[in-house]
Amino acid sequence: MFNCSKDDEIETGFTTLDLQKIDGNSSKTWQVDSFYSNYNSNILSEFNDCYTDDTFTFYKDKNVAEANLGGINCFFDNPTDQAATLTYSINELEGRVFLNVSRGESFNNDFQSRLTILELEELTENRMLFASGDKGNYIQTLILTAIN
Repeated sequence: MFNCSKDDEIETGFTTLDLQKIDGNSSKTWQVDSFYSNYNSNILSEFNDCYTDDTFTFYKDKNVAEANLGGINCFFDNPTDQAATLTYSINELEGRVFLNVSRGESFNNDFQSRLTILELEELTENRMLFASGDKGNYIQTLILTAIN
């Protein structure tokens, strides 16, 4: 015998209207506020400093954000080249959004990179929280704050 309760209701994801908060229905720039290796334990990632001076501009109808990297590097003190890409995919049926952040730097013949895939968990006009882990028990987490 099964009993249904409100706790058993299927959660609905983000709607198309919700997702307009990401790009402001045109373009919108976001600053990385913090990058956690364990959000629930309040442990910042070793890459927090090199991410928090970066901004990403999201554009309507594009699933790629324009990266503007700050002056703090992630892997080398003075890289000869550095790049970051931020793409996102939307599962409209389930209302889920996945973020793919890749960052790389080279110094002469050495190259290091990092790839992170997170799911959108919280979205307001001014804040986005992307995380891995169970809802409410986030591990790796990237928080962005709107700057325009």
